[in-house]
Amino acid sequence: MHNGRIYITVLCMEKVREKINREMRSGIYTLLILKVIDELGETYGYEIQKYVNKRAEIELKDATIYPVLRYLVKKKVLNTYWTEPNTGVPRKYYSLTEDGKILLVDLIEDYKKLMRAANRIIGGD
Repeated sequence: MHNGRIYITVLCMEKVREKINREMRSGIYTLLILKVIDELGETYGYEIQKYVNKRAEIELKDATIYPVLRYLVKKKVLNTYWTEPNTGVPRKYYSLTEDGKILLVDLIEDYKKLMRAANRIIGGD
């Protein structure tokens, strides 16, 4: 039975770790998406995804990016419009609102402060 308890504890800790990592990624991914939109100006979801995947060397998936974009539009952080290209599919473009630009500056500062604080405790590379 002792081995059974160890197995359950390991599974429980894995779930705790997954939840904490998911929450950390959520905020960081939102910040990255905002920064990419700021850098690219008007852009669409797939372009944001490719940019993050290439520059950050992480895999940002559709299931992550589009809910974030919808949330930011709903909160009036992003402007959006559709295009009807001559060929291909219509695309929804995103750009930062004025409030979105202010929010991004504030979030970057918040992120830097948090990273400095974390690095004082856990160390930095």
